[in-house]
Parts: sequence; C-alpha cells; structure tokens
Amino acid sequence: MKRNKRMLTVALSLAAVFTLAGCGSNSKSSAKKEAAPSNGDAVTIKKGEYIIPEDKKTLNEDEAYLALKLHIKNNGPKQNLMSDDIKLKDKDGDKIKSIDVYGSGDEFSTMNTAKLDKNEVVNGYVVFPVSKDKKYTLEVSPMAADVEEDDDITTTKVKVDTSKYKNHTQDAQKAMASYVDSVLLDKKEGNVSYDKLIANKMEDEKIEYRKVARDFLETDAFNDTIKDEASLKMIEQIQDVNRKKGSVKYSIKSVTPTTAEVTVTPTLVKLSELSSDISDVHQQVEDSQNADGDMSYDDIERAVKETVAEKFPEVLNEMPVREDDSRNIKLIKDGKKWKVDTSESDYDFESLQKAFAGSFY
Repeated sequence: MKRNKRMLTVALSLAAVFTLAGCGSNSKSSAKKEAAPSNGDAVTIKKGEYIIPEDKKTLNEDEAYLALKLHIKNNGPKQNLMSDDIKLKDKDGDKIKSIDVYGSGDEFSTMNTAKLDKNEVVNGYVVFPVSKDKKYTLEVSPMAADVEEDDDITTTKVKVDTSKYKNHTQDAQKAMASYVDSVLLDKKEGNVSYDKLIANKMEDEKIEYRKVARDFLETDAFNDTIKDEASLKMIEQIQDVNRKKGSVKYSIKSVTPTTAEVTVTPTLVKLSELSSDISDVHQQVEDSQNADGDMSYDDIERAVKETVAEKFPEVLNEMPVREDDSRNIKLIKDGKKWKVDTSESDYDFESLQKAFAGSFY
C-alpha cells in the first residue's frame, strides 16, 4: 500500500514538473490550475517588483532584489510552511534562498512562517537576489506537520522570467528631487514633473516651508520679528542663492512597493556668519547714524536690522556654500505617485526644511 502511495506521489511530481506554467502565461486560469498539484500547494505569483531592501549588501550591476507576491493554498496534508521552503532554482540547478525583509501592511507584507491545514491560504511577498533578464524555477517544498513517510508533500514548481518585471526603484529618488526643486528651491521648471510624481499639494508645501524658514530667521538668525513682506523677500533671496550656488545629492536607502527612504545631502548657503555681519553693521550705525549719541538702544537695533535686511542679497552672495549633513526622507506610495512624509514626528524632514532656510546647526 505504501509503495503504491509513493508511486502515486512520484507520478504527480513528474506531472507537475512538465505541466506547470510560469509567470506570464497566456491564461491566468491555466496558470492557477497547472501550479496546483493535488498533494501539494497551489502557488500563484500575483505580482512582482524590484526593490532595494534596507541594509542589504550591494549586488552586481546585472543583479537586483526581486519581490514576488505569492498566493499559496494548501491542497495536501497539514503543513508547516517556512520562508526557507521557498526557493528559486536556475537552469544549472543552483538554488537561491529568499532574504529576510520586514514588511507589514495591506500592500507589502512579507511571508515568514505559516501553519496551513488543508484548503487554507496564505499570501505575502518573498524577496530574492536575482540576475536580471534570467529565467528561474520557483520551488515551494513545505514540510508535513505530522512527520510520516506517507505524507511527503509534492514540490510545486512555477517558472519565473525576471525580465518580465519592472524596475521602478529610482522613481522615489526622482520624486524627492522634484519636491526639493519645486518647494525648497522654488525652481519654476520643476513644477510639471512635480504634478506627475508627487501627491503632496505643492502650494501647501510651499506655505509650510515659508513658515519654517521665517521662524528660523526670526528666532535664530535675527532674534526679532520680521514683517510679512520682508520675510517673504528674504526667503526668496535665500532660495535664489541656493539655486545658483548650491547643489543636492540623492541616493536610495530603501524602496519597497509601498514605501521608500531617500538620502538627501544638500550643499547650501549657511547663515552662520550672519551674526558677525550684524555686528559690523551695528558698528557702522553707531558711527554714522548715532554719532551724537541721541539714538536709543531700540532705535539702534531697529536700524541695524533694517540695514541688514536691505543688504541681505549682498550678504548672502558673500557667504560660502557648505555641504550639510545627510538626511533620510521617507516617502509613501499614493496610487501612482509618491507622498513625502512631512509629519512633525519626522525630525529629518523638518531639519531639511531648516537647512534650505540657511540653518547653521
């Protein structure tokens, strides 16, 4: 009896090898049927996308990390399915293990360990380092929960062609650059790409940036209130100098189908020397306008601030630009666009806004 069961299992395994359809089959119903051995798991690749996991080793130029979203239904005995039971195999027989990537949520949740009774289903992403434009076989080989010789579970095999999956890993970086250009640098030519790439409302973002910049100027740079028109003009002058003399470097820290983290390293004008310029102007006012000593302290301070504001473009042009600290900015996928995470709890984003205002910390 046991021999007959073993022969049946082998026959089913051979049938699965020769009939399973891979990703990109002409018929979805056919792919589901052929990837469903009666004593194993029915495996469907729902979608796939290239990602950049955080803190993972750098791959060769022709390699990348491919995230496959799997739908697995247990057609056989009760089983323990682990991530190590899901592998890719190339034409030479070499097997590739999945890597550990944390993901949670409706759109990007990674598959770890699952205990499946018959007809139970599990969904999740599995991530592999692969060679682009290469063909593999996805093999799912779970272990039976009750270890008995008669309960060997058939290995399910599905063809995977990595050339069929898109690589959108640089889209988040493009979106971040568009945000910086349009909002923080006020580059008019960046507005068109902004609407295509960014979900944040541009005018709202510009208003928030101006609030942060004004607060910095009043609290740290001048230590005094600045009139609306004057503050707006000074912020525009800072942006103008940064457009002409500054630069920004970008790199991807991580990308999944739903989130991204982009490292932004700006080189900008810093107002760290503004205090010394104010001291110089203070002396000039004392020498020219208050030679007879009739001006009060408040009058002198007001005259100094007005003079510095009037000469602000000259002061900015004389200041050197400096490379600032790198900041990791988070983005969240919103439909086909990216939304920059501007929440108050994100210190890096607030710090980036201040840097583009001239913050000298």
